[in-house]
Amino acid sequence: MSDDLNLPPLDSYSYKPLRKQIYENLRESILDGILKPGEKITEMEIASELDVSRTPVREAIQMLELENLVAVVPKRGIFIAGIKSKKEINDLFQVRAELEGLAAYLAAREMNQEILNRLEQHIVDLEDCLDENELDECVEIEISFHQIIYDTADNIWLKKMLDNLFEQINRFRSSSLDREGRMRQTLEELRELVEALREEEPEKARARAREHIEQARKSIIEVFDEVYDEE
Repeated sequence: MSDDLNLPPLDSYSYKPLRKQIYENLRESILDGILKPGEKITEMEIASELDVSRTPVREAIQMLELENLVAVVPKRGIFIAGIKSKKEINDLFQVRAELEGLAAYLAAREMNQEILNRLEQHIVDLEDCLDENELDECVEIEISFHQIIYDTADNIWLKKMLDNLFEQINRFRSSSLDREGRMRQTLEELRELVEALREEEPEKARARAREHIEQARKSIIEVFDEVYDEE
């Protein structure tokens, strides 16, 4: 347990309820990797670091538990949740592949030149940041690329489910994308997806999206094996 969690300060001018501010603060810290899977935290240290009482911290923890971002273990404490097994990774990606495929299918039916231009610009930007070895920026560009497809698919429940899955997986993604060649492979997969969308071929777009997610699954499984072999 750390003496200093390095949490960002709360916004003293925010009109949001305190529990919501604390929830967003902790959630961001988890997704950004400041708080790492398996790390133990306590209400007291969070309250002390953020200079708040324990009640809104407890409420924020309950909200995070509902999203499976923390695990509250009786008689042991509060832990940052992590992916526990290859089966869990495979289960997540099995669902994500189907949902991403559906999003691409729906997007292909709604495709227009303005959306294609945005996707193509993301491909250019992704290649540029790869040449400059700016991994964090590359990840943000890829996320934005997918968000364009989700928005074009125009199904609010599909987008919510994909966003939730993305966040569950995201803490492993940076490590997998850092592997030699994986981000270049991602770039080519996204190029093929854009081509299917340009052709307005829904089934082809679905297949390309699913292939992209399958390659991502394989890469994350390799990272998982390396992490747990080291332990």
